[in-house]
Amino acid sequence: MRLKFLQHKGYLPHFIFSFLVGLLAGYKTLPANVVGYIYIGVLVFAFLRCLQGNVAGFFSIIPYAIFGEIFMRAFVRWIPYLTLQYAIIACFAVLILRTGMKKSHFKGYIFLLLFAFMEVANNILPYRADISRAIITNTFALLIPVVWASFHALTPLVINRFINNVKIACIFLVGIVFVAHISGSIDYGAYSNSDASNGLAPVQLSGYIGVACVFFFLSIMNTEQARHRLLNIIMITICASAMVLTFSRGGLYFLGAVVMMYFYYNRSRAKNYFLFILLVPVILIAYHFVVVQTQGKIVERYQQEGSSNRDVLVVIGIKIFQKNPFVGVGTGNYNTVIVKENLYSVESGAHNEFIRAGAEHGIIGIILYWGFFLSLFINISRRKEPQKQYAMYFLALLCLIIIHNGLKISIQPFLLMLAVCTPSFTRQETKHVPYNSYRNRITA
Repeated sequence: MRLKFLQHKGYLPHFIFSFLVGLLAGYKTLPANVVGYIYIGVLVFAFLRCLQGNVAGFFSIIPYAIFGEIFMRAFVRWIPYLTLQYAIIACFAVLILRTGMKKSHFKGYIFLLLFAFMEVANNILPYRADISRAIITNTFALLIPVVWASFHALTPLVINRFINNVKIACIFLVGIVFVAHISGSIDYGAYSNSDASNGLAPVQLSGYIGVACVFFFLSIMNTEQARHRLLNIIMITICASAMVLTFSRGGLYFLGAVVMMYFYYNRSRAKNYFLFILLVPVILIAYHFVVVQTQGKIVERYQQEGSSNRDVLVVIGIKIFQKNPFVGVGTGNYNTVIVKENLYSVESGAHNEFIRAGAEHGIIGIILYWGFFLSLFINISRRKEPQKQYAMYFLALLCLIIIHNGLKISIQPFLLMLAVCTPSFTRQETKHVPYNSYRNRITA
């Protein structure tokens, strides 16, 4: 499969600058409040781009807010927890008004729309209003981008801008993580902990970096991007090392799943296997570095069995569904019900949106939520290459994160949007959405 690469001038300097800013933020040389003001500035700038109807500009800016959110939640407490979710809803609502809604190329968004309304309607008696509000807000932060994407298609140029800026933004987080390991004084154990991630939430951090690693991997495997291959190899080595050093296994699992998908889709291309063999020495070097850095504790972590009680929470969710099969226990009530009914010792979310949909909304929730993803999968399966392949990557990443983290990572609405807004084009469609004869292809 031939995929042209979008040339990115100043690629290396951007990585270096992002890493240095991460180091300064990690060492607190750059005060957290200053980073917070920059973050708000990025959100305002992104919103202004939407007001202008500048879709490409918006997708070039928003990755820095997405990857900065985890830092805000850890160190800039004056910024409300759901700030980015409200910003995403506002930005895409403006885009809908600015760019209009002509002909839908994906009608399955109706399932998610009805599910979102159910989230609101089934919130009559919440045990914890703060939890239900967060869930509803996150659901609408998924819905509004999907609605916009169902009526619009992004050109490869815009998608590449977004992906390239995701890579650069991720290096900021990598710099913060490396500060903790450069400084030392980490009590490495066979579990994820915030010390190893320099105060950032390790599970969420692993997810963010895992997505960027997927994009770097796809760039490496792209033969059209040979001139940038060494840089991408260096970057994925650095990112993967930081990801593993969080001691959260999620990101590595996400990367492994997409790698297997890639080789399935490209199983007939022998050159891809040769390129992967080139990565083996890099993998060994990164493995040796991480093992030495953690005094071998990382090996113990990945030898552990189980899923940190996520499997237990899934079973509990099924039990709640069986007891409340029609409309469930209500939006956000899973956390409290598991304690009230002595199903779990402490309050906890389901960490799995597919299970939460059934537990909190019963069979109707399953039909709507699961139906949305099934309809999207069928829609993608009918597309032509390369849209089909890349949409599957985006959808798989989203589902893996939903199963592992729930709705706690703000890259999720954009992964879902990318899965929806990459339909196969007909000659008639290209009249209002120029694709430049597919000269610039999606590259990740």
